[in-house]
Amino acid sequence: MLQLPGDFRRHTLGMVGEDDAQLAIGLRRLIALVEAAPKRDRVLLRMAFNFDLEFGDGLWTSRVTDYAVKHELDERKVREKVDTAILQLLLRTRKAAGHRPESVSGSLETAAQPESPSGIAASAFFDQDYVRNSRLFVAAWESAHTVDICGFGHNRMLVSYSAEIIRLLRGGGRLRVLLQDPEGRAVIDANRRSSTRKASEESVRHQHRAGLATLTSLLQSAKGAGKLQVRSYDIVPPFTAYFFDAETDGDAKAFVWFWSWRQASSLRPGFVLRQEHDPLWFGRFYDQFTAMWNDDDVSRPLEIA
Repeated sequence: MLQLPGDFRRHTLGMVGEDDAQLAIGLRRLIALVEAAPKRDRVLLRMAFNFDLEFGDGLWTSRVTDYAVKHELDERKVREKVDTAILQLLLRTRKAAGHRPESVSGSLETAAQPESPSGIAASAFFDQDYVRNSRLFVAAWESAHTVDICGFGHNRMLVSYSAEIIRLLRGGGRLRVLLQDPEGRAVIDANRRSSTRKASEESVRHQHRAGLATLTSLLQSAKGAGKLQVRSYDIVPPFTAYFFDAETDGDAKAFVWFWSWRQASSLRPGFVLRQEHDPLWFGRFYDQFTAMWNDDDVSRPLEIA
């Protein structure tokens, strides 16, 4: 129990301490959550948490291997199904994450910036923090009917905005996601640029597979409503972008972030483009998204079910 995240123990399991009594309370509530899961997820969750050593006293990796061998399943698929089952459990209890997590290295908003020769400081344009999302970005999720996104794995964003995505799909909306192929070479190249590099290639791939597991979980929670399309590419994308209602005549917006070399995500230069006020640059960035989406030599469709 003590290996579970503290936030999960406090807010989901209602634990206020780490003594034997609180551990017993947390364990009972966790077992109740597992038993309330859909039948198809229940055995996977039991294997993950291994109550009463039901699946032996081996490590998690050994339990997965033994389960896959016993049921003649692909071990990687079993891991993905367990990830999905755990994400579904979280989505059934509360929002998976807050909208505005604290920046790990301070916000650009508070940094003093000298004016450029044109009289306009760059900080006035690069005003979108990737970690502590702006109110404008949050509001765009709440009102959008279509969202198109491209980038790397989207893990944090997909979990943070899980409730908004489910609501969008249940309302008949459309979500298109371009992400890196977890089995490709580009995810390894991207890891070399990251400020939080993974130690092994398998760890990198597992992180990106988790993004697909999250999408599967969201589609299941939306009960098949709306339209979710996913394509993967084996490239390091030129930017991360979220386009809201890009093909409508309404208040379309694009939020764009560039990547940095081994700097924290909170330092990524980000800006917003409004189609109404800046149609030229909005169109140029959206044209790049549609080009990557439609080019079968660049991206390929992935089935999410």
